[in-house]
Amino acid sequence: MIKVLGICGSPVKDGNTMAFIQEVINSIQSNDVEAKIISAADLTISDCKHCNFCILKQTRENICGVKDDMEAVYPQILAADIIIMASPVYLHRLSGYLACFMDRLRALLHGKVYSHALRDKIGVALAVSWFRNAGLETALLSITAGMITMGLITIGGFPGYGGGALSSKNGTGIFDAKKRLGVLEDEYGLETGKKTAAHALELARIIKAGKEVIAQNQTGKKSCEPSVY
Repeated sequence: MIKVLGICGSPVKDGNTMAFIQEVINSIQSNDVEAKIISAADLTISDCKHCNFCILKQTRENICGVKDDMEAVYPQILAADIIIMASPVYLHRLSGYLACFMDRLRALLHGKVYSHALRDKIGVALAVSWFRNAGLETALLSITAGMITMGLITIGGFPGYGGGALSSKNGTGIFDAKKRLGVLEDEYGLETGKKTAAHALELARIIKAGKEVIAQNQTGKKSCEPSVY
């Protein structure tokens, strides 16, 4: 089973960013995929204080010294094979909500118990911009840079650093009160996200199958070794 965890870094409930990540995850649903989306709008997540609790005092059950909704999220991140992070574009970069979330993953990078715990997991970056030339690429790059720092295997978009979509018609910035989820009309943008996720799923299957073969080979070698008396 391939576990996919989506993180929506928008404070807007059921907005364009959520619609985008839902469309992307729906496109890779299959019998061997178990997917879930977490919304920043539903969570209370404090800033990382760099208190170094994770470095000095972390245990398997007590991952971070800051006690909030991240406590319930950490196990889901550790269990995921693919982590998809989506953000609205804020000043040509990821939103503060998603940045705060990513900062708290420091506990899974430098932790006393969970050191480089995200290595070999696959990261997919998604971003939604209201209009063209507003920072899609740099927002995606800011997400991707954080993923690389944490050891995730990142997937390039088609083209770009991930999936990027526009939420106003043709990216013109013209407001239409009748269309709340304009991102669903950006067919090309949706396709960049879907293709990126499809590549991520393909790679996740390869990694999982490879690890299973390696484990079987190691077990076989041990069973063939002569007993020592």
